[in-house]
Amino acid sequence: MKVVDVQSFGPKQILLVLLSVIALVWLIKGGPFYVIGPEEQGVVLTFGKQTSVTEPGFHFKLPWPIQTVLKAPVNVVQRIEIGFRSYGSGRNTEYVGFSDPDMLREAQMLTGDENIINCSIIVQYRISDAGAYLFNVREPRGTLIDISEASIRQVIGDNAIDAVLTTGKLDIQNRIIEQVQEMTDNYSMGIDIVAVQLKDVQPPSQVSDAFKDVATAREDMQSYINEAEGYRNQVIPEARADSVSAVNEAMGYSAVRVNRANGEAERFTMVAAEYAKSPQVTSARIHLEMLESVLRDMQITIVDQSAGALTHYNLDGGM
Repeated sequence: MKVVDVQSFGPKQILLVLLSVIALVWLIKGGPFYVIGPEEQGVVLTFGKQTSVTEPGFHFKLPWPIQTVLKAPVNVVQRIEIGFRSYGSGRNTEYVGFSDPDMLREAQMLTGDENIINCSIIVQYRISDAGAYLFNVREPRGTLIDISEASIRQVIGDNAIDAVLTTGKLDIQNRIIEQVQEMTDNYSMGIDIVAVQLKDVQPPSQVSDAFKDVATAREDMQSYINEAEGYRNQVIPEARADSVSAVNEAMGYSAVRVNRANGEAERFTMVAAEYAKSPQVTSARIHLEMLESVLRDMQITIVDQSAGALTHYNLDGGM
């Protein structure tokens, strides 16, 4: 292996080496070509003015200082963290939360009913316009953090603590998304808000036990309400079924009585018509029919008047 003695180089050779190194760096950093990654967009500046936007791939440009390229990760969902910080990724992720004084100051917020609550929140966003994101606001990420924190405090301040802790989380998240998106659009920041997540919501540690007792009481109340509603849902259908049965039974009884009354009335009308045709015959027949119906189940004994009281005849066939 041949060893090169740098001390043997003359001034011209040293200058040539320096120029070669500068040219190589210039070719890599500011030369006529550049590469845009799969998750990026390139913003081409010509003498400092935006002239075009390029997509992922290998591209050519005019050398520096005529043209330069700035890159923005437009296809990456980024996030900002309020009230906590995460370090690492996957199973090795570590979180700094309310136990840290700086995080606690950031997380403490005032609700609409003047209660203090600790909130850790994640805001996810994506760059929708690389040029607007890079040039319309001086520090876009810092500005987005300020906008998000201000919007979160305002929305939390419009809600009572019960809503923030329990049933109102979804509505609060949607309102934060709308408000942050509206403000970023007003500033033309070139950002789309993807999601807002209330990661952790807790009352201050000094009153945590009291809030837990209140939550337990609410759960018991809801349990009793559900039990009562279940009983109501069981009893009401049974009562309705009984009422329908009673109504149907009454309607059936009514129909029987009405039909019977109509039949008797029709029979009386027919008898009256026949009686009008022959009153004496009809009267005798009715009299005999009545006697038949009355005497049907009676034992009849006929005594011969001329025989005295000792002899009688049994009409059943025996004497």
